Order: sequence, then structure tokens, then C-alpha cells
Amino acid sequence: EWTLVHDPDFSRYLVYVNDQPWTGLPTDIDLVGRIIDKSESIHSRLKTDVTTANGVPLVDGVDYYALVVVEYNNGRYGLPSQIFGPVTTSNEVPAPPEWAMAQPLDGGVAGDLETEWARCTALDLLETRIYASTQPVTNVLGLSFEASIVPTEGNTTILNLDPGKPYWLGFTCVDSIGQEDLVNATIIGPVVPTGGVDDGVAPEKLENVWAIDTPDDEGGRITVGWDTSPADDCAYYAIYMITGVVFATYPSSVAGFSESTIVNNCDDNSTIVSQIDGVPLTDDLEYYIGVVAFDTWLNGNLNDVNIVTATPIDNSNGAATPPTRIESIQAYDHPDDDGTAIDVVWSISDAGDFSKYIVWAADKPVDDVGYLWNQYGDDPAYCGCIVIDKQWIDEDKNPIELTLNTALYGLSTQSDQFGPADTPQLIRPGIELFVTVTVHDIQGNVHTDALLSASVVPINNFDDTTPPPRLTNISLGDRPMDDGSALHLEFERSSASDVYLYEVYAASWSFTSVGAGADGPNTPITTLDRDPELPLAITTVAGDIPVIPGQEIWVAVVPVDSSANSLKTDLTVVSAQSVDDGITDPGNYLPSIDSITLKWIDETDISVTWNHSNDLNVVGYQIHISSTDFMDISDATLVGETRAGKSFDITKANFEDLVNSSDWFISVTTFDEKEVRQTVDAARIGAVDSAGETTEETNTENNLESLLTTPNLLATGLALLSLLLLLAIFRGNRRKTQKEKEWDIQTATWGISDDPWDTPSQTNVPPPPPTTPIQTDSLFQAAERIERQDTGREQYVAQRPVMNPVRPPIDDALLNDLNVGRNQQQSTSNIDTSFLDDLL
Repeated sequence: EWTLVHDPDFSRYLVYVNDQPWTGLPTDIDLVGRIIDKSESIHSRLKTDVTTANGVPLVDGVDYYALVVVEYNNGRYGLPSQIFGPVTTSNEVPAPPEWAMAQPLDGGVAGDLETEWARCTALDLLETRIYASTQPVTNVLGLSFEASIVPTEGNTTILNLDPGKPYWLGFTCVDSIGQEDLVNATIIGPVVPTGGVDDGVAPEKLENVWAIDTPDDEGGRITVGWDTSPADDCAYYAIYMITGVVFATYPSSVAGFSESTIVNNCDDNSTIVSQIDGVPLTDDLEYYIGVVAFDTWLNGNLNDVNIVTATPIDNSNGAATPPTRIESIQAYDHPDDDGTAIDVVWSISDAGDFSKYIVWAADKPVDDVGYLWNQYGDDPAYCGCIVIDKQWIDEDKNPIELTLNTALYGLSTQSDQFGPADTPQLIRPGIELFVTVTVHDIQGNVHTDALLSASVVPINNFDDTTPPPRLTNISLGDRPMDDGSALHLEFERSSASDVYLYEVYAASWSFTSVGAGADGPNTPITTLDRDPELPLAITTVAGDIPVIPGQEIWVAVVPVDSSANSLKTDLTVVSAQSVDDGITDPGNYLPSIDSITLKWIDETDISVTWNHSNDLNVVGYQIHISSTDFMDISDATLVGETRAGKSFDITKANFEDLVNSSDWFISVTTFDEKEVRQTVDAARIGAVDSAGETTEETNTENNLESLLTTPNLLATGLALLSLLLLLAIFRGNRRKTQKEKEWDIQTATWGISDDPWDTPSQTNVPPPPPTTPIQTDSLFQAAERIERQDTGREQYVAQRPVMNPVRPPIDDALLNDLNVGRNQQQSTSNIDTSFLDDLL
């Protein structure tokens, strides 16, 4: 940095850097033969960054000297500045923001969290990163960042997280080469992303609070329990503790107590506490304990609390039992770097008295770190190790992944035994490293020998042109107990340190190479990450052709490194045929989940809850959604899965098509380490109408009960009765002949016979019937003779009419009085009867 020069013929500023002191102020002749390390032609710009000395890149730890001189338009030099120095360069990790804050977004949707932080001060700042965890944290080691914000976007942003859950946020500053201080990140929390309006009312006091010494342990632990809070907006519980205090009256407030533990799930009703203020509990010392429920707006009543006491006791009689060693560990080269970092992945510990993990890395085998642990403990300045105090990173308890930048390096002539010559250093490319993880409990017990370890070679990915070797150990077989629609693929993972992914190729023909111009498929059917879950179920091959029973399928696996190097010729290709076992759902041995409850949250998200399965084979649950009813998860969209939880929120973040104006069908299905249950019974939730009311919310436990109501039963009965009446009328009409139908219509409506319309009407009344009684016997005999006539075709037998009773003889005098048999005069009525023709 320098002062302004006011000369009118100014051309530019020139900066010269030297790796040793100048003997005197150089002249323009001395500077002509040197390389200009930086020039600045803008007259008002008075500072710049320099990366070379006489054209050679700067080296950290070396003393440098510099000066600035002005060059004018005619090429002459002005008077050089005074020499300044020595200056030493160093690789500095940016300090995290000095402060940060977060709160629910005013007027936002559920899940929106407004964040703000102090601006990063690093000169080579690249971005600010924000990490989020649902567990209390003191650093962000092992976490994946939730958001990254470049300096031009300011120092505020909005995060969209799962609503109603407590979060702890970590803020770091990242420089231009990706360095950040993960251990000393700025941590805030808990904060709860929520929606609506703060009602200011805290959840009610928790009842039936109890605390006891945790049985069958080595001391230092207390088990606390309570009845769950009935508050709908409950977010988490806080356990408060205090000891060494004498109360005049028994306390009912936790004011002055220390917050020991936070339980971030309001469905839980017990936990184990092992520390207070970061210090382990002391055996045989009485502790006062209270549990307080907080809502989503962090309202909690600290002054009305049920206080209990408990004392931790050592039940082991002095016998130390270290936690079980980790069962799985992998190490990889960190992608897209210059070979100065490695990635480590390990399975979590299930120790109930867990305290911490320690990750060790060295240039010699680390299956025994007893010397390092006894000599240096967990001091990173000497052990080159990293401490992780989180037992798991996420609620699903997935393996933990961590990036290392330092390791222990010894002398090249040193043996495989650790000694004082081993010192922590930055990781260097091309030197094989060995990595292991130890598990420690709260009493300090740990296994330091017979450890599982992994090896890795850091690689400079910017100059890497070497592909991973071809895979040779590949197996393909029929998926058992299915309908023949899939094959199972397994393979041995690549030994290459920088393997980044695996490409799986499958086809219905034999091949040896893949890619453009090869005899195999051009594109893979799927890609797997560097630590895949096997076996892989293959259901389709190249060309989207489904796997069918009896058809032979060829498969190859190609490992690809982080520089996109791979070998795609002369591959190891395996083949197999699927078998139809007559089972359409290979995961049907897993239990189904029937008790599903659906509920709209703020009319934007759907809350899905269910009961845990008691099957020990179940490791988790998948949630599927569709706009139409479905019985197989292949007909729906997978929106997420969880291993430990019994609730899930469907939001725009995990399902972009979610709207509240339509019905949705949602299922929860179980899965184990190998299969997922395909057959489900989806539950339905209705849309939200314009008034903000849910048209229907579904609980599969009471679907039948909700249908069997009195109005529904009456409506069903009336519908059945109407159906029976219609059926009876239809069957009665089918028995009538066309002749009878015409007669019924005419006589019932107008009293008109079915004589032909062109037959003139008869004015003479027919003669009266005979006065002798009608003989019914002869009438029946005539009918029987007609029935016995053989016409050569099937005769239609009409229903026998009901016979009229026998009438007495009719008196002729009476007939005469009625003018029967006499000619009738034509009607002279002037009434127009043409309307009858129109009607007929």
C-alpha cells in the first residue's frame, strides 16, 4: 500500500519484491533487469496483492522486502519508495463471523428462518457457509452446509428448514482455496423455523417427572422421564440441573439452574443426562432436576416446574467396559483439490455412555494408537487427531463423513512404531496415509488396539490422468422371492483412493466395452456413489427394456475418479437370468404400516405420522405421495425416508408439486437392509377449500367408523330400496307382450281399443249375450284343445287371466230400457276432437 502521486504524466505504479534485503535504495538502472511483480495503472488505486518475488511464487515462512516506483508516459522511472519489510506470508484460515442471529421470517411460510451475521473480514473471502443440525453442537465437523452466500449477496439470507423442529446453526467464512474454521464456527441455537403468530403462551407444566440413577452402568449418568406435553406447538424439552445448593424451601423454579440436555422430539418422554455445564456428573452427588417444554416460538415456563432429585451411582464395582470398536471405516481422496485433504467415513457407535470419537491419521499403520493416546491424549498440536463430540450427525444415524487436512508424519527411515519424531503436518499428495477412529465413553474408557483402519493416497486431482483399475470381482444373480422382474448386482469396491462414483451398464446382449462407438450401451442405467449400498436391484436395461424372467442380461461396472478418468474397454462383464418365483412384492415379508394420520400444516404442508413397527428387521420408513390412489409404491413419488422418526412433513422443498387445492394419497412403507415393501394401503387427505377448511383428513384407523353414521346408513337403505323397486318394475314389464302394452296404454289413458284406425265404427250394438249361464267346464276344455295343437314351433305361454265369476241370466226388459240393440244417432256435438289425433 502506498500514497498517491500527483504527476500529470503518470503511467502506472510498479511493485518489486525481493527475497532478501536490498543493500541500498535501487536506481532505475537496477530495476530494469528485474521482473515486475505487480503493476497498477489506475492512478487512484493505492494497494494491491502480490504473489511473486522477482517472478517466483512466494513461499510461506520466507522473509520478503518490497518497494514501489512510478513509471511515467515516456518510460522513465521516478524516485523509488522506501524499502519495507521483512514480511512473511502464511496460509491463514478465515475467522468465523463474530456474531450471528436467526428468527422465524415475519409473514413467511412455515419452515422459513431469517438469518443475519457479521460480515467476514478475510481479504480472500470466497463465501459464507451456514450449517444446520437438529442436535446440539459445539462445532460443525462432519456436517454438510445448508447454504453458501457470496459477499455480493450481503450478510442476510432465508433458510427453508423442516417447520417446528429445533435447529442449531453454525456460521463459517471460506477463503478462495476452500479453507474454513470448522472447529471454531459461530454456533447459535436452538432456533425453530415456524409460521403463524406468536401467541406468547408457554406449554403447560410437565407432569409425572421422575429421575433415577441409570442402572447397570459405570456411574455418572441419570435417567429422567416425564409425561409428554399435550401442547400442539411443542417443539422440544430442556433438562435443567443444579447441585451443591441448599434450598430453604423445596424449589418449583429452574431459575439459576444449568441447561444440561435438550430433547428435540416432543414425542419422547425420557432421556439420559451425563453432564452439566460441559462437566461429567459426579457419582454419589445429589442433583436437582427439572424438565421444561418449549413451543415453536421458544416460549417456556421456567417458574412453574416439577423438581425432582437423583444421584448417579457406579454399579460396575470398578470394572471398566470400553465402548465397542467401530465396525466400518472407509477413506478416500478428497475430490477436486491439490492432494492436501482426505475424506473419512465410519459407522456410528451405539454406546449408551458415549462421550466422543477421535480420528487418527498417520503415514504408518494405526491399528494400535496406544502410544499416541497415552502420550498426547487428544491434543491436536501433538497427536494430529480430531475430536468429534457428536455421536451421530442426523436423525437417521447415517455414517459420519469428515475431511482431514492434517496427519502425523515421521522420518522416512523410521519404523512403523510411533515416537517423538512423529509430528502433525499438512497432508501431502502421493504419500499413503492410514486412518482409524476410536470410541470413548464418559468415564474415559477406550480400545486403543486391534482397531479397524483404512488406507488412502491423497492425489492432486488437477494433474490426475490415471483412471481407476478395472473391477474384476463382480457377481450377478436372480433376486430371490420375486416375480422375475429384477436381478441383484454386487461387486468389490475399487482400490483406487480417488474413486468418485460407479457407472453400471446393463444390456440384453453381450458386450465388452461401453460408451460411444463401443459394442455395449452408450450410457449407464444408473450411477452409484463411492460407498454404495449393495446389492443393487436391476429392473431395466439399455433402451429402458424391463427385466423379464428367463431373459439373459449382461452387466458391467466402471469406476470413475474425481477427475472423470475411467476405463471403458475390456471390461469384466457378467450375465444372469431372472426367475419368476410367483411373488410380485419381494418385500412382502416386511410389515405394513396401517395407522397413518394426515394433517395440513398452515394449509401449505402435510404432516404424516404413524406408529413404529415392532419388527426388528425394519430399519426405516419411506413416504410416497400421489394425486391418485395407489396400491404399489412404483405408482407414486418417493418424497423421503426416515430411520428413527415416526413423523414426516411433506413440503415444497421435498415435493415441488404439492398444492392444497387437490386431494393427495400418501403411504408409509417399511424397508430393511435389502428390500422395500412395495404393497401399501395409501391414506387420503382432502384439499383445503377457499375458506381455509380441510375438506377431509384421513386416519386409516377410523375410516370405517366415520362411514357407519346414522345419515349414511339411512341414505344407503333408501338407495337399496329404490334399486329393488326399479328392478321389480323392469322385470314386470319384461313379462308383458307388445300387444298388452299397447292395450294398457290406450285403455288407461283414453279408453280407446286397439282396432285398426281405418275400420269404420259400428253404430249397431251387438246382440245381447245368451241368458243361459256360461259353462266354465266347456271353456277350459276348449282352451286345453288349443294348447294341445302342434304348430311345429315353440308356443308363447301367456299368464292365465283371472276368470270372471258366473253371472245370473240378464233380463231382456232391462236391456230394452237401456236401448241395447237399437240404432244410435250420430253425435252432433260441435266439440273439436282433433286434439286426440295429435295426442295419439
